[in-house]
Formats: sequence, structure tokens, C-alpha cells
Amino acid sequence: MKILITGANGLLGSNLSLIYSNNKENVVYATGKKKLDFPCCDNRKLDLTKEEDLILIKQLKPDLIIHCAALTNIDYCEEHPEEAERINVGGTKNLFEASQKAGSYFIHISTDAVFDGEKGNYIETETTNPLNVYAKTKLDAEKYILKTGGNSAVIRTNIYGWNRQNKESLAEWMLHKLERQEKLPAIKDVYFSPILVNNLAEALLELYQIRYRGLINLAGSESCSKLDFAYKIAELFNLNKDLIEPISVDSLKFKAKRSKNMTLNTQKAQDLLKTRLFNVEEGIKKFKGLKENGYIKELKKELG
Repeated sequence: MKILITGANGLLGSNLSLIYSNNKENVVYATGKKKLDFPCCDNRKLDLTKEEDLILIKQLKPDLIIHCAALTNIDYCEEHPEEAERINVGGTKNLFEASQKAGSYFIHISTDAVFDGEKGNYIETETTNPLNVYAKTKLDAEKYILKTGGNSAVIRTNIYGWNRQNKESLAEWMLHKLERQEKLPAIKDVYFSPILVNNLAEALLELYQIRYRGLINLAGSESCSKLDFAYKIAELFNLNKDLIEPISVDSLKFKAKRSKNMTLNTQKAQDLLKTRLFNVEEGIKKFKGLKENGYIKELKKELG
């Protein structure tokens, strides 16, 4: 099977590239604005805003395209709305149209940030109300794909995991602060449904296998505050919980407004899929097990 992953140097894209390429029956095309260096993949340059680059989709005709590439820095998007629109909406439209012409099944990775956070436990049909530029661009891309239909699925999620690049997901940042015995400020009044990228990878592949079409929440089966997430990391890694300092998101000087309750109801996915969506403890235990079993070294192998 041919799988093309955009944004393959990012948190989700890099993990998907490694996980899927470990199945020798798959040919994985890892793509980004610059040609990448995954030893396990066929690395290709792909700028979604350039029409000439999209010829690649026609040439390769992948069975599955997973669109992870996006401008995700929320405050940066707020200050650069035109760039956010060009990449998150324009780039997505370009890729989606190319995918449908090539006969590829298309998975678009969206976000729980499309909701305003007034209630939480959002189902797929809930009314959206994005609070910032990033969320609005992701919602606009969603709407285009869902309106056009075709052989595609839109995924709302909130991920964590191990990074290939020298960046940190929320879980990595929390863990490393505690390992260094530093004070860890953790937000007590923001709630989410975190899913480990490795768990999400299984669910995405199953969506392709059943050719699901439409919108679906793929997140952790359990929600929590970011403070409780930090406590669970400390507990499962046997680190000092006393280093964790509860804070309010209102005390942080973000440029863009954020939703306080981004929790997603995943009942539809749990009824549809055989893949079991982890709860908070199961996800962090798996996160820990990956570290202990050499997964990070494999993920970062031959990193340029």
C-alpha cells in the first residue's frame, strides 16, 4: 500500500511515517516543504501552496493520504492571519483536490479548537465557534472537505507523543521539567481529551480500511484537566508531584484567545472501530513504555 504523509517532520507526521513504514508491505512517502531524511521512507519535497509540487500526487497515486501539515502555532497564526489562511485553508484545498483526482483516500487532521469551550464533551454534530485565527482556518478547511465530500474523512483530535525534532509535546515538556526537578506550572481550568499519537495511528489506518467518510472525533476515551494530566505523568513515571503548581489559564498572556473546555465525545469512534482508544492512564503508560523500549532512538534515527 502507498501512504503519503504531509508534514512528516512534525509530531504526528513523523510518528505515522515510522509506524506505517515498519510494515514492509507499505511504501511511505514522507513529505514536507524541504526534502526529509527518514531512512525508512521515500522522502519527497512537497509545498502544498505550489501548484507545480502537487504534480507529485498525480505521479505517485497514493492509496492513502494523511494530511498533517499545518501552521499550528496559535499565537503566530493570530498575528499572521493571511499566512495561516494560505497554508491551513489554501494548502488543504490544493491537496484535497489533487487527492481526489488521483483516486486517493484522504484523511484531514483537524482540531478540537473549533469549539468555544462553553460546554465540552462535544459530539461531531455540535455547533462550532472558533475563538482564534488558527481554529477558524482549520474549521474552514474542514467545511470545504465535508461540503465537497468524496473519498475522505475529517478528524478532530488533540495529540501528544514523542517528537522526532528537538521540540516538545505537552507530555514531553511536563515530563522533562519533572525529571530536571523543576517547578511545573500546570493549567487547572483547561480540559481536553488527549490521545497518544501511536494510538491515533492505529485508528487512522482502520478508518482507511473501512473507508469511513465524513467527520469523526478521534481522541482519548477519557478527558482531564491539564493539571490532572501532569499529576498522572508524575505518578506513572514515579516523579515528584510536589513540583507541580496549579495555575489558571487566565494568568497567561497569550495573544490569541483559547477554549477552556475542548473535550471531545468519542462514542461514535468507539462504536465504529475495533481500535481501542486509550484512557489517560493507558496512554501515558504506553508513552512511558515507548521510551523504555528504544522507540525514541528509532524515531530520531539519522536525524539531520
